[in-house]
Amino acid sequence: MTQKWKDRESLGKQGKFRVGDLIQLSAYGKNSEQNSNSHFDGEELGLIIEIGGRSSAGTGFGDTRKYPILVQWINRPNKNIAKRFFFRELKLKRS
Repeated sequence: MTQKWKDRESLGKQGKFRVGDLIQLSAYGKNSEQNSNSHFDGEELGLIIEIGGRSSAGTGFGDTRKYPILVQWINRPNKNIAKRFFFRELKLKRS
């Protein structure tokens, strides 16, 4: 019985992140060349909208196996801003 609970708990989770978490780029994510953009400085807030699996938003958002976390950035125009991330590239926003 315990194993079923553990399996259910791990669904929808990547590292310490869950769908609905408010996040920012970590220092690792800010230093990554793939996340650099003149419209995006890494201090913006984002919301995790999907973890793993196939993206319901379309196929142009990166490799879901390498970058399983899909982020919707708040108040940012969609100008080539990365949307898929590995858990090391993000940090939880503390209020």
